Amino acid sequence: MKVAVIGAGPAGLAFTDKLLELRKDISIDIYEKSNHIGGISKTVNYKGNRIDIGGHRFFSKSDEVMKWWTNKFPIDISTLKESDLISYQNSSRNIEGYKTIKEKNTKDDRIMLVRKRKSRILYSGKLYDYPLKLNLKTIKNIGSIKIINVGLSYLKSKLDKKEAKNLEDFIISRFGYKLYTMFFESYTEKVWGRHPKEISPEWGAQRIKGLSIRKLIIDILKKLLSKIINTESNGISQKNTETSLIERFLYPKYGPGQMWEEVANDLKRNNVNIFMNKPIKGIEFSSDKRKAEKILFKDENGKIIKQKYDYIISTMPIKELIKSSKSENEEYIFPPEILKIAESLPYRDFITIGLLINHISGPQMELLDDTWIYVQEPNVKVGRIQIFNNWSPYLVADKKNYWIGLEYFCNENDELWKKSDIELIELAKEEIIKLKLTNSKAFIDSTIIREPKTYPAYFDSYEKIDTLINCVNKINNLFLIGRNGMHKYNNQDHSMLSGFRAAELIAHNRVNEKSKEELWQINVEQEYHEEIKNIKE
Repeated sequence: MKVAVIGAGPAGLAFTDKLLELRKDISIDIYEKSNHIGGISKTVNYKGNRIDIGGHRFFSKSDEVMKWWTNKFPIDISTLKESDLISYQNSSRNIEGYKTIKEKNTKDDRIMLVRKRKSRILYSGKLYDYPLKLNLKTIKNIGSIKIINVGLSYLKSKLDKKEAKNLEDFIISRFGYKLYTMFFESYTEKVWGRHPKEISPEWGAQRIKGLSIRKLIIDILKKLLSKIINTESNGISQKNTETSLIERFLYPKYGPGQMWEEVANDLKRNNVNIFMNKPIKGIEFSSDKRKAEKILFKDENGKIIKQKYDYIISTMPIKELIKSSKSENEEYIFPPEILKIAESLPYRDFITIGLLINHISGPQMELLDDTWIYVQEPNVKVGRIQIFNNWSPYLVADKKNYWIGLEYFCNENDELWKKSDIELIELAKEEIIKLKLTNSKAFIDSTIIREPKTYPAYFDSYEKIDTLINCVNKINNLFLIGRNGMHKYNNQDHSMLSGFRAAELIAHNRVNEKSKEELWQINVEQEYHEEIKNIKE
């Protein structure tokens, strides 16, 4: 069996690893268009300072994913107490199947650090806990008059039972109009370049999930009770905790790219071919248009090469896949309606400006031990700020300095995207000073990373994506997996699960239109991995 995998990100690598585990009579070739392993989960090394594109916390509600990660990278327990390891899924027991190691007893850098989650929102010159917490600090920051308006606004939203027709409706139904305007509206518009009224409520269902003021209050009461009876959990799995409330996560010593680079090296040792800097130029179908037969790419001399495969697994953007799918005589495989849907699928692109500085503090001189700061300030373009020191101290070459990433959301080839590196660096410096997080004498070095098609978006032709999916699912030997492959705003664990399930279907010879539909149920906000367990049966 010959299998082609397009893309060396979490989905493509997880698929390959699982298929190798299940079948030995296979040959797998991976084609990666860039010179980095890991997709947007890569880590870029700039003079020993490492950038995590967008930030990747390693946690999952899926036991399968958690065990897969920790089998590859054991958990460093050198700084943990015994209680940190036996609190798991809201019960006390040993973490069976999780590998652990003490860093001081190993020279192997393949380890997972346990990191404390802390994110805050910067709004109106003040820092607020993220997710929002109904504590004295929040009340003091907002002010007594506004907090009354917040409460009345929330109660009004609970009395209004109208169906959410867009993302604005969705957020207001969970937080009320006042909190929506304070903490969601401006940031959401920065991220997507659209007002929340123009975005599908499905985005909220996947990313904000079940989080609401009611969930925040319940979480506060649970923590209070656990302190009273001395059973507070510091565990790493936290399966029953909403994603946005999880307070501990795993993180590879040198960032997420380290995980995927090592997985790729393991796959190479198992005779998997990984071709770097090899963008796919097309997929050629059989004469009856029912089978994807060949991958087209350029060799070192610029000549188009055609390679035949039994299965093709794609993580490339659907827009590019559909447009590149043709017959031997260059006819489009998919009908005009599908081509039109694919062509209009929207994305948001991403710029990270890395700044090396010797000082950082909050706008009121607070200590910044955050991983992320969400910037809900309309007078700056930056949407989010990462402090890489707080993800892992090993991401910074000189620990006396601070390595931060200012994240800008844009559209490819818009005004922001077209700015020169010098212009972008000057913009970042101006804005970080305007936000009162550092001073003009703190800057040491800087770099720019542009990442196209980072965020599949939920507007324009997305409302018709089911029509496209149903059409592609009829091609039995072509699988779409991963974030861009499925045009779903997946976390890396969702992408990995789509790869695992696709590998099982192929290995167990269960490929049909109905079984392929089950892959699309991953990340639909139930217990996303458990809803399709019957796929193995």
